[in-house]
Amino acid sequence: MLLVQKLYAKEFLKVLAILGIGISIVFSFIGLLEKIDELLLFKPPIGLLIEYTLLGIPKFIRYLLPMATLLSSLFIFSQAIKRMEIVAIKGAGGKMRGILSPFIVIGVLITIFGFVIGETIVPMSSKMMQSINNQITKKGKEFTFKEGTLFMRGRDGSVIRIGLYLPDKNICRDVSIFKFDAEGLREKIVAESAEWKGQSWMLKNLTIYDIRSGRTTDLQEQVVTAIESPKIFHEDVWKVEEMTILELIHYQQRLKEAGFKNTKLTVDISSRLSFPLVNLFLLLLGISLTLGDTSKKIFQRTMSGGVHSNTGFVAAGLGLLISLVYWFGHSFFLSLGYAGTIPPAVAPWIIPLMFAVVAVYLYRQIPE
Repeated sequence: MLLVQKLYAKEFLKVLAILGIGISIVFSFIGLLEKIDELLLFKPPIGLLIEYTLLGIPKFIRYLLPMATLLSSLFIFSQAIKRMEIVAIKGAGGKMRGILSPFIVIGVLITIFGFVIGETIVPMSSKMMQSINNQITKKGKEFTFKEGTLFMRGRDGSVIRIGLYLPDKNICRDVSIFKFDAEGLREKIVAESAEWKGQSWMLKNLTIYDIRSGRTTDLQEQVVTAIESPKIFHEDVWKVEEMTILELIHYQQRLKEAGFKNTKLTVDISSRLSFPLVNLFLLLLGISLTLGDTSKKIFQRTMSGGVHSNTGFVAAGLGLLISLVYWFGHSFFLSLGYAGTIPPAVAPWIIPLMFAVVAVYLYRQIPE
């Protein structure tokens, strides 16, 4: 029994690695092709393009891991049915759910792996990809963004600190502007907030400190041109994939304390937790669909139709179909969550829980 379990586990992990890494490389290369016209204008070294492509692989591994898990389980056990191995195991008195028990552990480990890679490697590689993009396009990184706090170099050479930036509202809170000359710090401006007015930022409730004379001036409003436009912020700052779930939670908490509610952020945080779990459920679903009574009849009918050698293609087609149903369904409910049609914290869990119910039910129906 232990030998059979090791054999199937080894084959499954081998196929999973080939599919997961292979498909991710293809998608990362496609991602490069989508930007190649823009990047080639700057005649980048081929080495940077290769590095850019390699850094995109972890992101696609995270996204494509559920599909690879499903396809691997369908392929391994459909081949076992084709070779009549399941019949031999049962004939020798083997219990199917006993043989399959290691795959529950494997599913849990894959789920943990998906979460860890999404919280460690993906944010780091995404930042490095942005850095390479800036290097290729000769665009210096002028921003430092962490949990809503933004540090940047102003258009006039000043140093700007924005305590809390709200990307969806084009509002800055707790703004400090430091102006320098050859002798050092010349002027400091502290504003309660800044709001984008179409062409420039409007500071509100500000105090201007003249460092040399020691004078202070209080104003209700003042236009400032030193701060970049929101378009630049959106391109270089607000990237959820570059932030860990803890950074997102801290940012959300700061927004709440400032009196703002960001529905999209709530959905993204909840999705970070729900998405990795689907790896376990799709693994159980793939096993159940190949070894359950209903699925066995489908495979037997398919093979009796003269396509016995194409069992793997049938499994692959079924896996792709299920993966598309999952992605479209998950994206649909995320959209409803973003729009506030359904509770944002609930939206990312609906499809994973539906798949969980179906997978667990079918797994329990696998005949001994």
